[in-house]
Amino acid sequence: MIEYKSDTNLSIMKKYSYFNGKIVALKNIKISPYDIGLLRGYGVFDVMRTQNSKPFLLAEHWQRLKNSAKDLGLNVPIAKERYKKIVERLLKLNGFKKSIVRTVVTGGYSDNGFSYQPGKETFIILMEKFIPLPKEIYARGAGVITQKFSRYRPQAKITNYVEAIRNQSRKKAAGALEIVYIENGKILEASTSNIFMVKDGAVITPKDEILIGITRNLVIKLAKKNKLKCEERNISEKELFSADEVFLTATTKNIVPVVKIDNKKIGNGRVGPVTKSLINQLEKFVKNY
Repeated sequence: MIEYKSDTNLSIMKKYSYFNGKIVALKNIKISPYDIGLLRGYGVFDVMRTQNSKPFLLAEHWQRLKNSAKDLGLNVPIAKERYKKIVERLLKLNGFKKSIVRTVVTGGYSDNGFSYQPGKETFIILMEKFIPLPKEIYARGAGVITQKFSRYRPQAKITNYVEAIRNQSRKKAAGALEIVYIENGKILEASTSNIFMVKDGAVITPKDEILIGITRNLVIKLAKKNKLKCEERNISEKELFSADEVFLTATTKNIVPVVKIDNKKIGNGRVGPVTKSLINQLEKFVKNY
């Protein structure tokens, strides 16, 4: 099984970011120790990437950021067109061939560490170099592990990733790519991905108590366009382990085939035909975007 090792060298990040109304050098961003995002984890974020030197699916990512902020009663302090122009400016300033755009909104400064003032949020746009997964993962498939857990307010992309981070050592020891959350015998989502299964040619994915992914929605559209039967419904743990194929979707992963879950082989242990077809369809869409 291929183990994915992320690049933790912070030198790949920068040069410029956007912080509370200004484009600044990353090193000059100074967040108050009394920011309620730091003290209480009160914040949301979104991760977008570029394709052909422009933001990929910006409208969808913007709307999800707005929805997540609204769920916590936070205000996104700029309009969509202004956001687009800032992102485009940062892309030029930083000059990465391919970029990750990480947008963060927190409740901002809190004098008592608990309450916050609407309209005084901390707003940051970070740029990072996009490092894709190794090609072998898409050719051979990846392994994942499971964890009994359900995220708090899963419909919003909140900054609380305690469970995912707490289990990184277990994931690494297993040589796994992702952690799949299961609650009361029901498959939910992975720590940074959505999950799909294929059974008898039908493409099936959870729709409740999850973060609705941008790539997830795109894959559903592509599957339907190619006359595949699609179902958004609950998936039991038993169903998942008896699936013909399983795959993950995410902004930074596209479609990743899953051939092993908790050391149990999925299907024949190889990348399945439906997954291969969807990978090809997504690659075509992305290439022509």
